[in-house]
Amino acid sequence: MALTANLIPSQVTTFPCPYDAMLAFCSAQTLTATGYFNNLNSGQLDLGGAAPVSAAGRTDFIWCMDITAIDVSSNDESYKVHLFGSNDVAFGNGNVELLAFHDFAAVTAGRQVATILGASPTIPPTGLGGTIVQLPATNLMQRIYYRYLRMYLVAAGTTPSITLTAYISRANINV
Repeated sequence: MALTANLIPSQVTTFPCPYDAMLAFCSAQTLTATGYFNNLNSGQLDLGGAAPVSAAGRTDFIWCMDITAIDVSSNDESYKVHLFGSNDVAFGNGNVELLAFHDFAAVTAGRQVATILGASPTIPPTGLGGTIVQLPATNLMQRIYYRYLRMYLVAAGTTPSITLTAYISRANINV
């Protein structure tokens, strides 16, 4: 097996992540300012509830974001998307943990770790219909299981606007 990257282009396999409205934070929701995504299931998922999620304890999943539109026209827009967990249904101050994070930006300066990450790739990528970000995640953090999940956006720039559908999927996950 080679120790360096292969020079032959290839298509990276994605996780099989079927969409289930019961496990969705939002569906084609557009945000133009900082706030929670919340047009489905009140934007909150209860992992302690009924199937298809586990009744209690650790839940491993793929956090999926299908981005259908994102504004980077002014070259100063940035989008920092957070997946929060809490055991407080109201997500009260001090009762929230960051479980996963991803950011997008028009230019390098807008990224969380700009000098390493650089600018975000083109959305959608050349030759594709949209951008689907799939991140393996879990509700377990520092030996605490978090029952409730919510997605939060920090938007900045001249004309920020992002439209996405976001959900979790438990299909064939091995985190």
